Amino acid sequence: MKTPGKRIILVITILSLVLSVIGAAGSAETAEPKGLYEFWSLDLNGEEVDQSLFAPYRLTMVNVWATYCPPCLHEMPILAELSETYAQQGVQIIGIVNDIDFSTQQALSQSVATARYIISETGADYTHLVPSEDLYNLRLKEVQVVPETFFVDSRGTIVGETVYGAKDKAGWIAIIDKTLALVDE
Repeated sequence: MKTPGKRIILVITILSLVLSVIGAAGSAETAEPKGLYEFWSLDLNGEEVDQSLFAPYRLTMVNVWATYCPPCLHEMPILAELSETYAQQGVQIIGIVNDIDFSTQQALSQSVATARYIISETGADYTHLVPSEDLYNLRLKEVQVVPETFFVDSRGTIVGETVYGAKDKAGWIAIIDKTLALVDE
């Protein structure tokens, strides 16, 4: 037989659990969705870019890469081909060169020149961005490896899962198609 003291402890424990579940559910509903909102950056040609870059597209694949990364460079021709293939479906691919050196003007110029050379050699002539403070604060500070790829919708809201590492063409097609289906839901 339970004593009144044990019942009170049991009731308090159950109430605590219920309230924590309700609190977690409430905070999940009011949490801001993650995405690339209200940012400013430059592309590798020095042109200003902001979140309006996403508006004309149903889905944007954002591939974060580095000039020192062989898997990044290996998949760039594949991404260039997919950029052309998926353009008719409202999908764009952009790159963010994660290892631009801002320490001096000369280092910056050399970093950008290296990135441009790689883009030229790989045929990856889609838009590539320089990492800005805005992009860093909104998403790049979470980058764990390169290449790292994520997707955003026309408003810049992150859609689907982050992809770590390089993929072959069939792998990217499956991932893009799956993520497109999420946008269309």
